[in-house]
Amino acid sequence: MNHLSALQGMTYRAPEGAVSAAGTAPLFGRQDALAMIGGDEDLLDEVIAVAREEIPRQLVALRTALAANDAISARRHAHTIKGTVATLCANQVRDQAFSIEHAAKEGDLTVAATGLEPLERLVDRLLAELDSTRKA
Repeated sequence: MNHLSALQGMTYRAPEGAVSAAGTAPLFGRQDALAMIGGDEDLLDEVIAVAREEIPRQLVALRTALAANDAISARRHAHTIKGTVATLCANQVRDQAFSIEHAAKEGDLTVAATGLEPLERLVDRLLAELDSTRKA
């Protein structure tokens, strides 16, 4: 079994104690993202602004590619989403995008399409978190 196959079916588990007041683990790892870019708050705000614009566009393109049975485009859009959310240290969203990317790479668009709705729900949560963390 290769490493990618081993990842399929795994579920995300938030670290113990990493639960918000609403009872769900935060998706956006602000402190980790800030550390990754050298502590530059202004740069992080720019990254967030770009992500807020790019992620929804990529989701539309991913949905369109899946509806058209276009595995190559679906893989590319899932990969772009994965990279964008990885920059935000949104690991649960990254992992969901990866599962779609991998399925599309393997040509299994049924599995890829099954992962789209969970990805959209995660992205909705992530975008709401990003909105709530904007600087005043």
